[in-house]
Amino acid sequence: MSKSKLNDMEDENWDDPSIQDFELMQRYAFVTQRAIDHNFVGYCYREYSDIKIDSGWRFIYGDEDEDYLDNPDNVITQDLSDIVDWKPELKDLLTQKPGSEFEWNPETESFDRI
Repeated sequence: MSKSKLNDMEDENWDDPSIQDFELMQRYAFVTQRAIDHNFVGYCYREYSDIKIDSGWRFIYGDEDEDYLDNPDNVITQDLSDIVDWKPELKDLLTQKPGSEFEWNPETESFDRI
């Protein structure tokens, strides 16, 4: 999508939830290779981002240390739409504000806010 098209989207009426959902899904998130390899997200959080195409979402397996996370070879950029296709249970979390953190609860098979 061209930069001018993205700017035009910013001027749209964001009161329509379907437009908001579409706009959010066009952004990317970071996923660790470990989460992908094990087909599991145990922890996720949303950071503040100054980059409009970055949703701020980070999805990790849950036991990665700082050294692992600091290595760019261990983190993959994915569109949020691809993440929801992979893990549909994450969709309901995506509208949460930056600063939100969630952990997978195996007893309830859902994400709990922490």
